[in-house]
Amino acid sequence: MRATARDSVHPWQFGLAVCAAVTPLPPIVASGDGFFVLPLVVATTVVLAIPLFLHARPSAFKRATGTISAVLLPWSLIGAWFGMFLFFPSIPLLLLAAFADPRRRPTAAKVLAGAGLLLAAAVALLWWGRGY
Repeated sequence: MRATARDSVHPWQFGLAVCAAVTPLPPIVASGDGFFVLPLVVATTVVLAIPLFLHARPSAFKRATGTISAVLLPWSLIGAWFGMFLFFPSIPLLLLAAFADPRRRPTAAKVLAGAGLLLAAAVALLWWGRGY
């Protein structure tokens, strides 16, 4: 069964989910810190990528982004000792991705997508400015 464009996740939602998965990676890759945290980073990134595979099912996409955000909050706070706090900006990005569908809420989706893009850009500039 093929999914039509109407049945799939909007590109804005997909883009925000990509930002949530990619935004924490540059400082981790650039820091070159020990290989101790590498398995934790890979596992967290794999979990963050799950919604990207659910682009053909909007209800599953929303459920996955909400669940992953709920799990990522304590993980990024408790794992702060290991550098997992870098995944903290992914939480609001995933939540914004869940609701940034302009087919359902045109005005709110523009605001949510813009806020998510601004957040991803601000975090990237912040980390770039710190010299990671």
